Amino acid sequence: MQNTVILPQWLDNLIFEQLGAKYCRSNSDMTVIDWDKNDVLNYLGTYFPRSYAESYCIFSYLFQTYPSIFCQNEEISVFDFGCGTGGEIIGLVDAITMYCSKLKIVNVTAFDGNMHALRIYERIFEESKYHLNFEAKTKVVPLEIEDFYDLSVLLSVLHGNFDIIMTFKAICEFVTKDRFETNNPYAHIVRSFIPKLKTGGVILLDDVTSYNNVSQEWLPKMMDAGLSMLPHCQTIMKNHGYNQSFIVHHTNKNTDVSKVAWRIIQKQNN
Repeated sequence: MQNTVILPQWLDNLIFEQLGAKYCRSNSDMTVIDWDKNDVLNYLGTYFPRSYAESYCIFSYLFQTYPSIFCQNEEISVFDFGCGTGGEIIGLVDAITMYCSKLKIVNVTAFDGNMHALRIYERIFEESKYHLNFEAKTKVVPLEIEDFYDLSVLLSVLHGNFDIIMTFKAICEFVTKDRFETNNPYAHIVRSFIPKLKTGGVILLDDVTSYNNVSQEWLPKMMDAGLSMLPHCQTIMKNHGYNQSFIVHHTNKNTDVSKVAWRIIQKQNN
C-alpha cells in the first residue's frame, strides 16, 4: 500500500501562496469547530496536506483491491462528516481520477460547523475541477452539532443515500467536547449514518491515535469498541497494528508524517 504523496503543485500553490496557509503543528486535543480564520489557515497548512495524503492512499488501496465496488459506476455520491477545509475530499477525487476511469459524475455533500473552513473548502474544490477527468459537484451543509438533536437535524436534511461516507479527524472532537454523553461516539455516529448508506457502500473512519484526556481512553481502542457494537456492517480494510504512518511532501514541510487509525466498513444486506 502506498503511504507517501507529493502534494500536487497546483494545490500546493493554492493553499500556501494564494490562501496564505501556515504550517503550525499542535499535538493537543483539537476542537476545530471553534477556530477563527487564522486558526483555520494554520489548520489548512498543517492538516489539509495530511488528510489529502491519507485519503488518496487509502482510497487508492480500496479501488485497487475492490475495483468492482465503485470503479464500474458512472456516478457516485459522497458525504463527508466534518470536512474542515476538505483535504480528504480532494484526496478522494484525485484517487478516483487515477483509478476509476469510468466515473463521469461525483457528487459531494460536505458538512462542517466552521464557516471559515467551509469557505476555504469551496474555493479549493472549485479549483480542483480543472484537474479532474469527470464532472464534480459539491454542496455544503453548515451546522454545528451540539447534541443528539442537532445530529438528527443533519440527518433530516441529507437527501438520498450515499456510496461513500467518510470522516477524518472529526469524531475525536466530539470525544473531546463530550457531545454524546456516555455513548461511544464512533458507534453512535456510524449507527446514525448507516441508513444513509447504500447497500454495498462504505464508511471510512480516519482519526488520530492519541490518548484523549476527556474520555481517558486511546481513540483507536474506542473506535474498535464502537464498531464491534454495530450489526449489518463489516470492516473490510483497516490499518495494521496500532496506527499507520502517511508521509506528504509540500512547500512548508519536506517530509511531514501523520499517524492515524483507519477502518473501512461496508454495509451488508439487512
